[in-house]
Amino acid sequence: MFRPVHFAASLTVAGLLVLGSTLTARVHAAPAAPALVHTASARILVDAHGMTLYLFTPDKPNKSVCYGKCAVAWPPLLVPKGTTAPPAMPGIKGKFGVAVRTGGARQLTYDGAPLYLWFKDKKPGDMTGQGVGGVWWVVVAAGA
Repeated sequence: MFRPVHFAASLTVAGLLVLGSTLTARVHAAPAAPALVHTASARILVDAHGMTLYLFTPDKPNKSVCYGKCAVAWPPLLVPKGTTAPPAMPGIKGKFGVAVRTGGARQLTYDGAPLYLWFKDKKPGDMTGQGVGGVWWVVVAAGA
């Protein structure tokens, strides 16, 4: 199953909630004291060039609703004709597949979620599309 990543805000809030009760005494003693919050690292899906992959929450299972200007900003990750998408990858839970787009292009899916790139990501590791419009999310892959 795919999981949208809401880590930036939710981990901060969770960390603040946990730290809020344990740092109360320290805050009074040292108001400028920083705190360190340890979080679990995430495994995100990337394309063959290391570019971050995203899902669009309005999509339906195995069906994209991102066309026109949407698909210009969020190019679908297409599977070339004659190529077969592997149903699984070592170390990753979840299934890969293909959704047929209007016009016949084949888009890679992860657990039924069509996968996209973001035109503002310029280099591997960029995740500038995370949370855009509250509907675009980095794809986190569960470990095997």
